[in-house]
Amino acid sequence: MCPHCRQDALLVYRCVVPYCTACGKVRIPLTSRSVNLAGKPASVGGTVSYVFGWIVLGSGLGLALLLGALFSLITPTAGLAVGGALGIVFLTLGLVLVLGGRKLQKSGAADQRDVQTAAVFALAGHRGGVLTALDVAQAAGMKEEEADALLTNLAKTQPDKCTLEVDEHGAIFYRFQNAPWDADPRFRVGTNARVAPAVVDAEIIDDIEHAVRSSRSAR
Repeated sequence: MCPHCRQDALLVYRCVVPYCTACGKVRIPLTSRSVNLAGKPASVGGTVSYVFGWIVLGSGLGLALLLGALFSLITPTAGLAVGGALGIVFLTLGLVLVLGGRKLQKSGAADQRDVQTAAVFALAGHRGGVLTALDVAQAAGMKEEEADALLTNLAKTQPDKCTLEVDEHGAIFYRFQNAPWDADPRFRVGTNARVAPAVVDAEIIDDIEHAVRSSRSAR
């Protein structure tokens, strides 16, 4: 828990300095998980395993064919035995590395998404339950497009906790339920605000975002 904002917030490292993802103040290193480091070891390890697996498959099967051909000069049976045995070994090892690498990559991506989601909810609690993609991007050290995709996914998959809303000026923001209601005055919804329903089909949220962004681009 952050000693400054009392939120169960994660860390974001900028260079080597850890900051709270909720209040943005400096924290003690290693006192919580990091948003920008979560899932990275698994993702990197998975990528290495995946690439090495394909190398093993390609070079190993090529070697098996070569040795099989050489031994077949002695007897066809020897060539088939040696080439087949080596082919099975390299095929098994390569598939284990490739499939294991893909599993590690997915595990790393899921871990990163879970940590980012936890950071978003902590930030929402500190900001009065109202966030924009820019708020999340600045707090969690993400690109604004990534933050927008994360928030949109939350609005689609957890509509009971997060809803997409559009204010009278056409700005998209996200309102979180059960957060302290000292909301940012920029996003006190007026009578002309459009709100994504609490239970909504994902296509409706996509349509709202597309319509708002199209109207803003046309200005």
